[in-house]
Amino acid sequence: MNTEWRTFGHRNDFAFEYRFQPDPDAGKAATALESGSWGDFRFWVKGRNLCQHHHKGEMGHEISWYLSPLLNWLSENWNPLFHEECFPLPCDKRNARIGYMDSLRRYMGDTDPVVEARGEAWFGWWQRHALRSCRRGGLFPDLFFRRMVDFSEISWGNFPVEGVGNDFYFTIPQGDAYLPIELVATPLLTGLQDAVFLLKKEMEKDEEWQLLAKMVTTILADGQLDARLKCYTKAISSLDGTVLSSIQNFIKPIEEIGFIRRLSPAVAMFGSLAPEISTKDLEILIPSYIHAHGKGGDSDRLRPFISTTPEFPANDPFNSGYDAALDLLETVQAADFTHEYTDIEKICAFFNITIDKVVLSDNAIRGIAFAGHSVTPTILLNTAHPKNLQDEGRRFSIGHELCHILHDRFFGSEVAIASGPWAPANIEKRANAFSAMLLMPLDLINPLIRSLPCPLDTLDGIHSLAKQLRVGRRALVWHLYNLSKLDEAQRLNLEQTMRASEEGLQRHE
Repeated sequence: MNTEWRTFGHRNDFAFEYRFQPDPDAGKAATALESGSWGDFRFWVKGRNLCQHHHKGEMGHEISWYLSPLLNWLSENWNPLFHEECFPLPCDKRNARIGYMDSLRRYMGDTDPVVEARGEAWFGWWQRHALRSCRRGGLFPDLFFRRMVDFSEISWGNFPVEGVGNDFYFTIPQGDAYLPIELVATPLLTGLQDAVFLLKKEMEKDEEWQLLAKMVTTILADGQLDARLKCYTKAISSLDGTVLSSIQNFIKPIEEIGFIRRLSPAVAMFGSLAPEISTKDLEILIPSYIHAHGKGGDSDRLRPFISTTPEFPANDPFNSGYDAALDLLETVQAADFTHEYTDIEKICAFFNITIDKVVLSDNAIRGIAFAGHSVTPTILLNTAHPKNLQDEGRRFSIGHELCHILHDRFFGSEVAIASGPWAPANIEKRANAFSAMLLMPLDLINPLIRSLPCPLDTLDGIHSLAKQLRVGRRALVWHLYNLSKLDEAQRLNLEQTMRASEEGLQRHE
């Protein structure tokens, strides 16, 4: 058998490398496929070797173990690895690994049946997305794969391997990367095929190898589109015939061999909805989405402001949102829209963005944004969401959705996203920061603070400033804290005072 290193992909983006080696235990306590697949492997992301580790005073650069568990795991979980975005429960953590680690703290070890069921859901999700779920005694890196819109999210860390002493640890600090899906799926698929082919000569009659080869063949087979779409969004499978037929032209994705390279905006929107969304809500949203098509597209005024190289806000979504809002205000001549407060409706009218209202049974959805070359840019506000019941909340929602229209088109020319607990967390955090800075820019805040009749860090000061800016008090307090105009003690005191004031008002009513 060939024992040379075999590389798939590019180390500066993503690469999978492996080589087969003679089994040092000569097949003892191992199946034929396990023994025959003994070897080394490495995963590279953005030039970092995620298998680099320290062991007994020496640095190691590859993992030596049976490769068959890894090959089987990739084959069994291929569709969710590259098509499942949503966590099993709403989670605002930035990546798959951090989301799972947070679930360990929240749910694991609690015998309450409800909490236990949540922990089991996360455990099942971990089995589909975490490389260590297939280690079977091997010292595998702390590595997760997940689809994120049209990106492959790779997240990693150096959490200790269970049952292994302190003299072994992975050296690359925790992090994440977002790469076009094909830059990850294609190297892994070709590497998987290559390994199975090399094993064939000695394993062709082995039942385990035959099962592995069959699973790899299934990845490449036709007719996988529906299964892959359902991995991304269960809402597709719940559509009845009438609703499905009305949107079929809008859900067709761009496929490659073995994976969906680009989702349609409609599917991306469904992925940001709750998995159990009602048919009634779909019957409201889908016609609105269809109606926005064929009615024009981005206006000449809007087009220059659309991000031409949109990036997933991986590292610092808050500053990314702040910067985007400041750039917009600087370019559109902010004085025309920020005389006494930011007139967000006037900004949308300037860009020919339609603002409309819907009433959804899912009151966790705050708003929805549609846009594209053949789509009328549209912001839908869900009037069932508590934040949209007041003027300041509606204005914040409009600013949030405007960010999606300008900055979240990614690889396509369109965007459709529902803002709520199932939407990608970092995208939502950037949109929140964008809206906060757009509605509360420094050029407005500073002179208003100077003219306040009372100190800023008092309830009266915050109430007066929020009223002038036409924003919510809590959003203002957090924004002032992020701008270093309030310290943490002042923020906590104000939040406590506001909470006590609201509770007193409720008791009085």
